[in-house]
Amino acid sequence: MANPLYRELMERLEKEIREKYAPNEQLPSERDMVKKYNVSRSTIRLALGDLEQRGIIYRLHGKGTFVSSYFSDQTSLSATYSFSKLSGNGFKPSTQNISLGLIAPDEEIAKQLNLAPGERAYELTRLRLSNGEPFLYSKTYLPEKIFPDFVLDDVEHDSLYDVMQKKYQQISVLAFEDIKAVNLDARVAKILEVNEGDAAMKIYRRTINDKNVSVEYTKAFARGDKFIYQSKQYNNIY
Repeated sequence: MANPLYRELMERLEKEIREKYAPNEQLPSERDMVKKYNVSRSTIRLALGDLEQRGIIYRLHGKGTFVSSYFSDQTSLSATYSFSKLSGNGFKPSTQNISLGLIAPDEEIAKQLNLAPGERAYELTRLRLSNGEPFLYSKTYLPEKIFPDFVLDDVEHDSLYDVMQKKYQQISVLAFEDIKAVNLDARVAKILEVNEGDAAMKIYRRTINDKNVSVEYTKAFARGDKFIYQSKQYNNIY
């Protein structure tokens, strides 16, 4: 079934916000959007209403519509670890999808995904490369009850977050990350093509959807000589 027009517009606006707008930056007026997208004002309002409900934008009476303070391209879920930006900096990024399987999660994973006893999760193992050289090794866990019939082919040509949204209608709106410095053990060092004991960053990431449900938990190792974590901080004046 085709998406309603307002939902197509909402997805387009969200993409433009990720790519072009900073936190607290004002969006065009409804009148300007009607002209730009060639849709009715009611369609504009439905799309903006959904974006506001998900916390992506906020409105100030008499002033207009603005991008929420935490939502920006710097923290785009589809650009995790600036992977999608590498091609713009002289690098050729690629991904090796190593394996996918259903597992009985351990206590840590079950807690992060709010799984009940007996519920299973998919374990997706991937290797990120730049110019053919590995720089990030990750294991991602997805609840089977939310992503039934998930297959490796799903992420061969689309990002994980695109698959979540397009195939399963799961809209990821917020992620929590913990990052700590570690020394690599022999197994992971071999995968990342470095020496045992070399410095790396271990990343724990939990993603929630627009209904405040955990939909993803990832544990990753990033090479210390390749990984730079960049952050921009904005003063939310509203």
